[in-house]
Amino acid sequence: MPYVPPMVHSRTANGPAYLLAWERTPDGAWEADIAWIEIEGEAQQGRTARVAADDVTKIEGQDYSRVPRRTP
Repeated sequence: MPYVPPMVHSRTANGPAYLLAWERTPDGAWEADIAWIEIEGEAQQGRTARVAADDVTKIEGQDYSRVPRRTP
């Protein structure tokens, strides 16, 4: 079965998004690599962004143990 990343709530996505990875910036801060789908009428658009860690909040019941942590 393929791996499906856990979901978080993101202010940037204005709702739920998949948490693809945590990424450490060169200055030592953590960012979240996220992806989400925007739906308008019958059109769907996949979006991705790298956001500050405080942009996302965990969603109860999601398993974050397999989310990769990338460092420079």
